[in-house]
Amino acid sequence: MGIFDIFKKPLTIQDDFFGNLRFRKMNAEGKSYFEGKGLFKPTGKEIEFFITANEDGPDQKQKEFYNWIQENYSDLVIKFKPLIEDEFRNWKEDFTIKNFDSEFHLVALTIPNQERKPFNWDLSFDTEHDENHQFTVEFSEFEPQAVSING
Repeated sequence: MGIFDIFKKPLTIQDDFFGNLRFRKMNAEGKSYFEGKGLFKPTGKEIEFFITANEDGPDQKQKEFYNWIQENYSDLVIKFKPLIEDEFRNWKEDFTIKNFDSEFHLVALTIPNQERKPFNWDLSFDTEHDENHQFTVEFSEFEPQAVSING
C-alpha cells in the first residue's frame, strides 16, 4: 500500500442479498472481507456481518450459509450454550443461563469462504451479565469449538 492509498475512498457495493457492503482489502491472501449490517431474522435485530471475499463480493454459497445460520439459530444456541456457561464459570462459579435470548444479544457474525476447508466462523454476543465484555463463539464448519471473551 502506497502513501496515497490512505486517501482512496473504500470500495462499497450494493449486494442484492446483503445490501450495502464496504470492502476491506487485506495484504494476506484470502483475508480481505466485506462488512455490513442487516436484519437477523431470529432475533429481529440488526447485526454486523463480516464476509470473507474478494472485490467481486459475496458468492451464492455465502448467502445460503447466512440463511442456514438464521434457519438453524435456535439449534446452534442449544449446542454452544454450555460452552458459554463453562467459560463464564471461570468468573462466577455457579453461573447458569436462564433465558439465553434475554441475557445474550447477537451483535455480529462472520461468513467464511466456503471453499476453504475446514471453514471457520463465529458469532459475537453482548451480555447483560457484563457490559464490558463480548462473548465470541468460534465454529469449525457446523460445530462450536470454543468461546473467547474480549473486553
